[in-house]
Amino acid sequence: MKRIIVLLTLVSLLVPGMIFAAREKYKVVVVKNGGTIKGKVVSAEKIKDPVIPIKVKPKENPKETEIEKKTCGSTQQAMMYVLSPSNEVKNVLVIVEDVTEGMDVPKKDLNINNVGCRFEPLVGISYVKSNYIIKNSDPILHNTSLGKMLDGDARRSVYNLALPFKDQVIEKPNRVDGLIDVKCDAHYWMRSYIYSAKNPYVAVTDDKGNFEIKDLLPGKYKVRFWHEGFEEVVKDIEVKAGAATEADVTFKKAVTPAFITRINEAG
Repeated sequence: MKRIIVLLTLVSLLVPGMIFAAREKYKVVVVKNGGTIKGKVVSAEKIKDPVIPIKVKPKENPKETEIEKKTCGSTQQAMMYVLSPSNEVKNVLVIVEDVTEGMDVPKKDLNINNVGCRFEPLVGISYVKSNYIIKNSDPILHNTSLGKMLDGDARRSVYNLALPFKDQVIEKPNRVDGLIDVKCDAHYWMRSYIYSAKNPYVAVTDDKGNFEIKDLLPGKYKVRFWHEGFEEVVKDIEVKAGAATEADVTFKKAVTPAFITRINEAG
């Protein structure tokens, strides 16, 4: 058996891409006179943001049920389609893909708060080797579950954390890159989305749909525009030294995210 393992290892080293494909590591370099990608994301049409009906499961102790009803309410604005009067889209993740060299990531952790039976932030950025600071600001149990989103609506669990007490805080290291969805196993409607990055070249659009990503080395990149309620867009962008490249995007097709399916099934 040992001979087989050794043989497979040697073959994989000799034949690129065979058995185990080596992932190219990100290299931190000093970027001088780098380029910028900036732009605006809009929706092709006005889309009404849904209102989420909330059904609190009865507890053995009626007082606990009343506390949870008071904390969560009976409805909640989804805040999925946060559009300006000009249909500019907030909370779009803008991700420059397959960057192999560039600036170091910011030295900061990401706070995820369970408050009012929703997550804050709804969309955020974390960095590998930083930490998740997860807090429960509610006087009820929350169970915060982080999972990496995979192809075909699959999900690989990263953390599953029970926070039964108000103001409880759990700190966990971020070791997994990619798009992370956050759920509460105790409250089916709660969700959040985090992009876990190995480099600083990712942004979230503001309430006017604007974004800006600075200090990129000159070259050609694929830029991914992701939003839970729209079909994603990928654009080929060329970045030039010391210049800003405009990358405006229009979302043309709405989609139904998984959390809406969970709400419908719960109803």
